[in-house]
Amino acid sequence: MPLGDLFRRRPPDAETCPACGALLPNDANYCPNCGIRIDEPEAQPLHIVDRATGLFNERFIRPVLEDELHRAHRYGRPLGIVLIEPIPGHNHSSPEADEETLKMMAAAIAGTLRDVDTPGVLAHRPPSLLAVLPDTDVAGTAHAANRVLEAVNSALAPAGRRATLGIVCIQHGQRVRAPAVIEAAARSLREGGRPEFLGR
Repeated sequence: MPLGDLFRRRPPDAETCPACGALLPNDANYCPNCGIRIDEPEAQPLHIVDRATGLFNERFIRPVLEDELHRAHRYGRPLGIVLIEPIPGHNHSSPEADEETLKMMAAAIAGTLRDVDTPGVLAHRPPSLLAVLPDTDVAGTAHAANRVLEAVNSALAPAGRRATLGIVCIQHGQRVRAPAVIEAAARSLREGGRPEFLGR
């Protein structure tokens, strides 16, 4: 056996995380994969990142949206929401094709938004991304949506696909919740991107 292979192999008694089963570095107190303490195997793994895209997952992006809605209401600030999905094709796509589409969309959207914006994955099938744009009025949301759509369509063009999006603009006033905002964004998406206004 080559000497390099010997050094690269894990020893037979290598520890694994009791919660998620990932291999642990020597003398680790926390699992680098799921974030729990090694001596608390009953703890809930802290999975907040979608592994396919590197963006926040649905479990995390919904609470982020709820927090930003609360902040917008409390401080009287505008908030923009963009929902983006690929336009369905004539043929049903495979899970592998959907996953590849999602990765391309995620890379495009992550490189287009501001540092203060939060993009996340809402669903893998069909691929669906949500971007939360704090302190963003109607004009700013429309500008961001145009940039996102252009970037995503450029990324999807080699695969022969295009995307569509929905826009929601939150104006301070009546308190709205995350499910209503996501529903409004989906309605906007189905209606060709006509902005939905909530909060007044």
